[in-house]
Amino acid sequence: EESDIDLRNFKVTDEVKESLRVFQTDNVKEKMKENAERIKAVAGVETLPQIAWTVDLFFNTPLDFYWHDRKERAYLDVMLIGESRTGKSQTAKSLLELYDLGIITSLKGATKAGIIGGSDQTAGGYKTKLGVLPRNHRGAVVMEEFSGAPRDLISSLTDIRSSNMVRIDRVNGTTVAPAKVRMLTISNQRKGSHGETIPLRQQSSGVEVVVDLVGAAEDIGRYDFFILIDKPDEYTNPNERPKLEAFPIESYRNRIRWIWSRKPEQINIPDGVKELIVHQANRLNKLYDCHINFFGPEAWKKLTRVAIAVAGMCVSTEDFETLDVKPDHVEWAKNFLIACYDNELFNLKGYVDNERKYTTCPKTSVNVLQGLYNQHKTLIIQMSRGTEFSQRQLQALSGLDNKDFNKVMNTFAECYFIRYTRTGDRVIPTERFRQAFKQINNNEYLRKVGHEI
Repeated sequence: EESDIDLRNFKVTDEVKESLRVFQTDNVKEKMKENAERIKAVAGVETLPQIAWTVDLFFNTPLDFYWHDRKERAYLDVMLIGESRTGKSQTAKSLLELYDLGIITSLKGATKAGIIGGSDQTAGGYKTKLGVLPRNHRGAVVMEEFSGAPRDLISSLTDIRSSNMVRIDRVNGTTVAPAKVRMLTISNQRKGSHGETIPLRQQSSGVEVVVDLVGAAEDIGRYDFFILIDKPDEYTNPNERPKLEAFPIESYRNRIRWIWSRKPEQINIPDGVKELIVHQANRLNKLYDCHINFFGPEAWKKLTRVAIAVAGMCVSTEDFETLDVKPDHVEWAKNFLIACYDNELFNLKGYVDNERKYTTCPKTSVNVLQGLYNQHKTLIIQMSRGTEFSQRQLQALSGLDNKDFNKVMNTFAECYFIRYTRTGDRVIPTERFRQAFKQINNNEYLRKVGHEI
């Protein structure tokens, strides 16, 4: 059956064109500031710009674009994480009502059948029922309370992001349904082991927050971006008025329908802009690439999606047929992504700098491992042959008592040759260790009896 979302009746008339001109600009940076300020008149004067931009970018995205001859996903899939009562859900609900498109649902205690779909037994057998996501194919879904979602649901959402399809297992086979859905996930941080809430400012980095919520690195990499929102240092006076009024409601509703109705061949990204996107994506990876792909090999896709959304919000077009992505849109998108991660709260740069100490191998590390090898040959050889060890296992290999073994392990840790698992009882040799081991002199030799090395 036809999806719930149907834009076939939307026409770009002269009246629609005139209503869209209020968003057009020659200064993208200032216009995006203005857009966030005007959202305060819709969602509340306390609305933070970061939240306004995140929610508005999510809504104002087309489905697909062409990169040369290859069709790529254009719609955004983002996660907004923040302390309670910071306006996350309020802003999403306000814009959902403003645009009159999309739905909002809670993931707390949600089931796969409710979100994805399942089979219900009836008098005549089994009836397949589609969940929230396939019912909103080509639409937008805001998912609240992600921290209360079952873990198996999270991995199922990853599968949907990969294939744009849902697969519903039935007694007599599998039902497949399309699910191209703009997804905005809203969450508080996950509670601690004893049910306590740890403030974001007390976390070592946003990476820790995201890993606790989402789990696997491959699941994290599917999101286009994450944003952390802390409680403000000062609360906004409720008597304060927004500096700017909202645009007419018809302008907002026409804009989102104009963007949603753009076909992939109508998303115009000139070759020069494509080269700029790749260049900026490479710069982002140089600064922030790590084993969790907040950017990674798909950095150019993530940057392109945000840039397309910016172009859409600014109604970048000459003929109201094509949506034209320009260098200024890419520049704003790049700066926005940097602002999401390179701040005191998320501290991705600090996390990456620390991780690279485990993955890079300066000459001094080779020299240090050579000295350790000459004293603890058996231990180091065994470490080079495995990926994870218990400390008891390593101590047995070393032949050292507790005191001397702890000294050796402390030296390994200080030199970034090992890292401990989250439970602290197991040891993982690092990439630095493996690179250094390949460069040391580890030829077999026999010591003379009684000769100390």
